[in-house]
Amino acid sequence: MKIYKISHLAIIATLAIGVFSCSEKSTEQVTEQSGSTVTLKEAYADKFLVGATLGASMFTTPNHPSLALAKENFSAVTLDNDMKWERINPLPGKFNFEIADQFAQLGVDENISTVGHVLFWHSQTPDWVFKDDEGNLLTRDALLERMRERAKMFATRYGSRIKIWDVVNEAIEDDGTLRKSLYNQIIGDDFIEQAFIIADQEMPKDATLIYNDYGMNRIGRRDTVLAMVKEFQQKGVRIDGIGLQGHWGMVNPSAEIIDTTLTLYAATGLRLHITELDVDFLGRDGMTGADVDIEKLIATPENNPYSDGNVPAAAEDKFAARYKEIFQTFIKHQKSIDRVTFWGVTDGDSWLNGWPVVGRTNYPLLFKRDGSAKKAHDAVIDLVK
Repeated sequence: MKIYKISHLAIIATLAIGVFSCSEKSTEQVTEQSGSTVTLKEAYADKFLVGATLGASMFTTPNHPSLALAKENFSAVTLDNDMKWERINPLPGKFNFEIADQFAQLGVDENISTVGHVLFWHSQTPDWVFKDDEGNLLTRDALLERMRERAKMFATRYGSRIKIWDVVNEAIEDDGTLRKSLYNQIIGDDFIEQAFIIADQEMPKDATLIYNDYGMNRIGRRDTVLAMVKEFQQKGVRIDGIGLQGHWGMVNPSAEIIDTTLTLYAATGLRLHITELDVDFLGRDGMTGADVDIEKLIATPENNPYSDGNVPAAAEDKFAARYKEIFQTFIKHQKSIDRVTFWGVTDGDSWLNGWPVVGRTNYPLLFKRDGSAKKAHDAVIDLVK
C-alpha cells in the first residue's frame, strides 16, 4: 500500500518558509443585520473571500431568507449536496442539473465566487459508478474513464462560471493511511493523483483545484497531505490549493494548533481554503471529525440543553470569544488564505442540528435562525473594522 510519509525534520524546516500572494478583493453594500455597519465580505475584502454553503431549499423556496442573507454578506458560495454524484447523476444517463444550474448562475448574477463541491468522494456516490452492467466492479481504466466523463461534463456545462473545485474529498484517514474506498480498491493507491491529473486535463485552465479534508491538524493526516503535495510538485502533477474543513469545537483544536497547522500547509506554496467552518456549540460527547457514515446519537436534555432557543448571554460571549481567536489566527495567515467558508448560512441551516446527534438544536454559525447577527458576528468584524 502506498502511504505518503514526511519526516519531522522536513516539517520543522517548512516553518521557516514564507508564502506571499495577493488576496482577492470585492466591495459590496453595507448591512443592517446587526450593530455592525459592514458586511462580512466587505470587512474582509482585502484579506480573503468569506463564504457560506447553500442548500437546495434556498433555490426551491421563493424568497428564501438564507439565500438573501448569503447574497448580502458573503463573497463566495458552495453548494452543499447538489453537485455530488448521487444527486446530480443518480442513475446511468439520469441527470438532475436544476439546482446546480441555478447555483452557477447565482455566482454570475451576484458577482460571487462559486465552489464546485465535489468531484470525487467515497460518500454520496451511487453504487453504479463502480460497477459494469453485470454488477461486477469496473476495471481501473473503466473507472478512470467514468471519472473523466464526470469532470468533462462539469467543465462543458459550467466552464469558468465555477472556478474553484474540490477535486478529491476525505480520501485520507486520521492515521495517515489512504482510505480504502472503492476508488482506492479499483484504481489503487494513486487514486488521488489520477483524480488531479484528470481534473487538470478536463477542467478550465483558470480553475483552482483543491484537496479537501477534515481533521487536517491531526498529525497522521497532516503529514500524509504534506508529503502528497510535495510528491505531486516533484512529479509536476497540478494541485492549486489545500482545503481545511474547520469543523471545530469550543476548545479544540486550540488557536495554537490552528496556527501551526496553517503555517505548515502554507509552506507548501499552495493556497489555503478554510472550506467548511463551524464551531460545535454543544459538543459531541467525545466524537470527533466529520465522518458522515458514523452511527448517530439521539438528542437528550443533557446534550441538547437549549432546545427552546434560549442561550445564556455568558454562553454567547464564550462563543464570540472562540470565533474571535479563530479569526485572529486567520488574519495572521491572510497572505496564504484565499477563502474562509462557513458550512451553512444561519444556525437553522447547519448540519450540526442532525449530526452526530439527531434532532438537537445547535448554534454553530454567526447568524441566528431568524437571520439576525450574533455577538460572534460582530466580534469577527470588529477585528478588522
